[in-house]
Amino acid sequence: MAHHRALRYALPALLLSGSLLVSGCGGGATAGPSPTGGPSSEAATADPRPTPASSTAPARNIPVPALPEAAKQNTREGFEAFVRHYIDLLDYAYQTGDTKPALAVAAPDCTMCNTITSDVKKTYSTGKWIVGGDLTLESYASDGTPDVDEIWFAYLKISQRPFTDFSTDGSGGSASGGVANIGASGEFSGGAWRMWDLGKVKGDKS
Repeated sequence: MAHHRALRYALPALLLSGSLLVSGCGGGATAGPSPTGGPSSEAATADPRPTPASSTAPARNIPVPALPEAAKQNTREGFEAFVRHYIDLLDYAYQTGDTKPALAVAAPDCTMCNTITSDVKKTYSTGKWIVGGDLTLESYASDGTPDVDEIWFAYLKISQRPFTDFSTDGSGGSASGGVANIGASGEFSGGAWRMWDLGKVKGDKS
């Protein structure tokens, strides 16, 4: 049985719940700054330095994580490098509200990919921004071989820090972080990797 089909039975509580909590945090929707543009002031726009989000302003000038050279190869090492890169792209989305890089390298029906990016985008589209929520890939394990459908699979342990969303009127809500054990499946097609699916592996009780 192909691993990527087994992943769609369930989704991990940590990241999925976290992204839903972001969109459901307290505080009314208010017109706010763009995700990466910062407050609408000359001082903010003139400062080119990467600046993390704070309770008073969203992140500014955060660079998109660059694809590692290793992640361009259809190898065991290439898949691991791509998976690590994809987690970095999700972390970048939380920081900035820019979900395009993560969606660009995910399969259209990657349920968890779409859920997280959709909820993050929804938060930022209402003029809010996120402080915290950093994602860290704590561990990675894979047998290093694709299945019969040429789909690669890995077990991941991902942690997420607590986070809060803020708006220009100072209102906000928070969500707790935690740790989740999930599976990741991907394929190398057309000279590049794409995330096929993310989720809790069927039968995993964690």
